[in-house]
Amino acid sequence: MLLSNLSKLIDVKKIYCFKYDKHFSSITSNSKLVNKKTIFIFDKNTKSKKIYIEEAIKNKSPAIISNKYFKFINIPQFIVTDINLETTVLLKNIYRKLPYKTVAVTGTNGKTSVVWYLSQILSKLNYNTCTSGTLGFFRNGKKINDTNLTTPAYEELYKYGYYPKERNFFIFEASSHALDQNRIGNYPIDIAAITNISHDHLDYHKNYFNYKKAKFKLFTNHLSQRGYAVINARIKNISNFVKKINKMGIKTKFFGKKNICFEVKNGYYNLYLNKNRYKIKKLNLHTKFELENLECAILCCLLLKINEKKIVNTLPYLRNPIGRLQTINYYKKKSKIIIDYAHTPDALKKILKSLTLNKKKPNLVFGCGGNRDKHKRKQMGIIANNYAAKVYITDDNPRYENPLLIRKNILKYCPNAYEIPDRKKAIIKAIQDIKKNEILIVAGKGHEKIQIIKNKELKFDDFQIVKKII
Repeated sequence: MLLSNLSKLIDVKKIYCFKYDKHFSSITSNSKLVNKKTIFIFDKNTKSKKIYIEEAIKNKSPAIISNKYFKFINIPQFIVTDINLETTVLLKNIYRKLPYKTVAVTGTNGKTSVVWYLSQILSKLNYNTCTSGTLGFFRNGKKINDTNLTTPAYEELYKYGYYPKERNFFIFEASSHALDQNRIGNYPIDIAAITNISHDHLDYHKNYFNYKKAKFKLFTNHLSQRGYAVINARIKNISNFVKKINKMGIKTKFFGKKNICFEVKNGYYNLYLNKNRYKIKKLNLHTKFELENLECAILCCLLLKINEKKIVNTLPYLRNPIGRLQTINYYKKKSKIIIDYAHTPDALKKILKSLTLNKKKPNLVFGCGGNRDKHKRKQMGIIANNYAAKVYITDDNPRYENPLLIRKNILKYCPNAYEIPDRKKAIIKAIQDIKKNEILIVAGKGHEKIQIIKNKELKFDDFQIVKKII
């Protein structure tokens, strides 16, 4: 597509510095993703304007579309009145085929797992899937790109959700930050699901009320009126919110009730789907919260009109995503080491309780991130103290905070823990201390391949370190 065609596609009020026509194939509001074929979209209300614009120019953007003229820019500027409206119009012209159905998943924990399970079920039934979230962008189960945000800007959703084949399903994680910042824009959503909600990201949202409000925006601001709200029936005090969205004409469906739920009995898994009961002998997902996330994925599949029996047939083949309850067998000591992303109090408590077998508590290596929600440190310290046998407190991603102070904040509430600043040394020590038939959980980083210390991103992979040690 040529720059000269922009005026035919969107309502351009003025054009500046337009000397030579150039081709473009995409647009973005993220200056880091700009290249010579990508137009930079810029809203005048954005903070740090000059920094982002200069970065876009440095990355060789062929032009800028904005709702304000900037004198210091020496590349073509296309000025519009309504930046969001014109961006949407342009996206629909670039990516002419929207997904057959779109599913967005929010919640404090479990978003990645639900997206992963849902994608696996659909892929095994030969449907085309695109997914976006913490792990990156995937198409039919194969990674095609990383994402620097759990939920990217909506022009990226258009880009990666686009797939010119029939019955393409697009499934993505909707974070509280993205919902609060309206990064989803008016991207069409057919099914919105919430896994659970507990304290997180209070460094950004300031309080739990604001955090909850941001999560619920997925349903009140973005879900199609003809769409479905998928809700975990176990969420406390959810009834008022359900009444609110029902008044908006949105249909609600629950998992965790008798019509959609798992029951573990005599070593088998009973799955209740509507009026039917399925006895499943083999399942690679065992813990309570894994099964909750799977219930959510199954309900989404049913609402996508996927045959019930076909869904059930895929379940024995499902696996966890990378860094989610990733199990390494330590055959030498007949023990298990679990790598997990659990970085919130709720997630940490769930994994510790679920892996307490015959009253035998697991051991735990963990830390807390710097420049993030400080309220979590006390809670996670208490949880570790109560639900873990041996605790090794180490560094997570300290960022620009003093890691010593982060560890001290946790140790106040977990006084019997070992303090080992170096994360690799902490993992080595914890593995050396493992006894026969014990479980060690290495929590907090999961799939991450780096450790962030000040402005440095150091290579660090919990899984690979454990594999080398054992």
